[in-house]
Amino acid sequence: MGAVADDAARQNLEGAMLRDVITWDTASRQGGRTFNADAVGASRDMVFALADGIGDTMWAAEAARVASDVAVRTPALAGPVEAVLAAQRALRALNTGADCVLVVAMPSATGYDVAWVGDVRAYGWDGTQLVQLTSDQTMAEYFRTHNAIPSPRMEHVVTNSLRTTRADQIGVAHAHNCTKILLTSDGLHKTLSPETMGAILAEPESTALTQVSTLVDTAVLLGARDNATACLVTLPASTALRVEPELRVDPETVAMPTQPDCRAA
Repeated sequence: MGAVADDAARQNLEGAMLRDVITWDTASRQGGRTFNADAVGASRDMVFALADGIGDTMWAAEAARVASDVAVRTPALAGPVEAVLAAQRALRALNTGADCVLVVAMPSATGYDVAWVGDVRAYGWDGTQLVQLTSDQTMAEYFRTHNAIPSPRMEHVVTNSLRTTRADQIGVAHAHNCTKILLTSDGLHKTLSPETMGAILAEPESTALTQVSTLVDTAVLLGARDNATACLVTLPASTALRVEPELRVDPETVAMPTQPDCRAA
């Protein structure tokens, strides 16, 4: 009976994808780094991933490429947490010791499901409002949740990563009624304010490719020293009509450990 239900769910999801055209655009700038260790992946199932390698090395770049590629090859019905775990298995199999952070977005019957580790982000855009779906797994965020003031350096020290995470430490969220899903690396969102990002997405007559290119170019112009990468997923209007009238985010972010494993991103 379970197999029949799974088949029905798969057919419903595939049918929705065939009726609706989802498009995506991505752009990346190397910034002041020697290597571009950001990577974006996408699949025919409309699964999207963005990974940011930890460190400025060719091994960090490889870790990000492998993680994003394996994550998007995970079937949508398996869910984004399984995509993160599949990417973790592939990363550990490299035996290079390299690590990365990762965010994955997968379509569901009512919107998009998101899972992440580290300080990459996902946002939802409903045409007027940009909502952050994820919360950073960083030392700075850990201090803030414990009513302490972080130092600027703590914004760049992650408390969770793909190589080290446990399943129960993977953050998850769900977004309804988004017209766009935006995935970003920290070189972008730690340089641009949410207001600036929203203004770029709201620019009339601009294409999605122009928007995503403007995001990364603006980050570099404003002094981003890290790689700056964005992936912008544009959802069809019919998707918005099938879900709730307002953008709603249901975050379920795992609490930071008492003694976080900190890594400089």
